[in-house]
Amino acid sequence: MIGLDSNVLLRALMNDDPIHSPLARNVLSRLSPQKRGYINLVVLAEVTWTLARKFKAPRDEIHEIVRSLLGGENLTLEAHERVGLALDVAKANGSGFNDALIGVLNRHAGCMETMTFDRGAPSEAGFTILT
Repeated sequence: MIGLDSNVLLRALMNDDPIHSPLARNVLSRLSPQKRGYINLVVLAEVTWTLARKFKAPRDEIHEIVRSLLGGENLTLEAHERVGLALDVAKANGSGFNDALIGVLNRHAGCMETMTFDRGAPSEAGFTILT
């Protein structure tokens, strides 16, 4: 297994750099069941945040990208079941994926609630909004 950084994933996904994008796509094309790519939660959060902030990708598009990474036959995502649950929560209520992931991970860790000022945070993921 080889670890994948957010920059490699973003260059491959966005095809926005004439030098780095082909290199990144080449790395991904060489993955196999015997040599899988590993995406940890920090990398996934960086990718989705960058897609939203820098590339102005709509939430639905970000959700589809996360879904495709989850289903990648040569990819392993850290905490993939919780990532899938966070994706379901985000899609169900239109929240951001990272907010849903924070809530799902905190619930899994035993938190009864997650305190936030973010009014867009999903209550389904255990957020309580401070007012």
